[in-house]
Amino acid sequence: MSEDAKDVLALVDEVITSLESHPDATVRAQVAQMLQGIDAVHRAGLTHLMDAIRGMAGDAFVNRLTADPGIRLLLMSYDLVAVDRRLQTEEALDAVRGHLHARGIDVELTEVVGGVVYVKLHGRTASGVSEAAVRRDLETAIKAGLLGFQELVIGGNPPGRGGPPSALVSIGGRRKANKPVYRRVAATEEIPAGTMKAVLFGDDSVLIVNLGGEFCALANHCGESPMPLEFSALSGAELVCSWHGCRYDVRTGARLDGVPERLTIFPVSIVDGEVRIAVGTEPVGVD
Repeated sequence: MSEDAKDVLALVDEVITSLESHPDATVRAQVAQMLQGIDAVHRAGLTHLMDAIRGMAGDAFVNRLTADPGIRLLLMSYDLVAVDRRLQTEEALDAVRGHLHARGIDVELTEVVGGVVYVKLHGRTASGVSEAAVRRDLETAIKAGLLGFQELVIGGNPPGRGGPPSALVSIGGRRKANKPVYRRVAATEEIPAGTMKAVLFGDDSVLIVNLGGEFCALANHCGESPMPLEFSALSGAELVCSWHGCRYDVRTGARLDGVPERLTIFPVSIVDGEVRIAVGTEPVGVD
């Protein structure tokens, strides 16, 4: 792999590690001071900027901004968005999980190391679908949702603990790897196939949609307006807003009518007949 093709965060981490272990103590001290200064300036500026944006335009506009992978990556690196690369990859995979599940294939994300994504496929052999076809679907989804994606490894094991960290690297230091934390919001039997249900998720209203056994969760408002989507018309994966006529793909939150706008999508897990939504993250190893 060429140096230019490396994941930018992994490359930054390598450079920081090299400088922090420089044999000259004076250089090490100067590097630490420089990194602390850069971190302090950037973190303070970005924090104030996000507070101002949120105060003027509200959380809906912030959600729209963070739908952009580049913006979200920057905010994530300063802990201003409570999501790590693993959860970002889970969100990207959610865009094709329903399609693959309908063909008898389930995708398990095992690890994200730098720009390399490791997955396991369950049911692929029995489904008769070629691994090449599944790979194309997965790579297309991950490229769209994970900035710095380099390679998809199917069935392989991630490198040992000596490899690059899977979490984001802040300029001021490294973060530990995190995993999604899910909370129950409804029973699957409450939402029959082809229907949807609005639930309160903290201070937000979330729309749960059942696409024939594939459950999706998205923000229950049309664009930046407060108008709820729970009264909209659902046709397959397409949702047509009853207020404005806006058309959304409930699997990805993307507009289907040419407008560059995307609703917030919440990762969903179905466990023991319960619909669960990711509420945030916690360090890996916490039960």
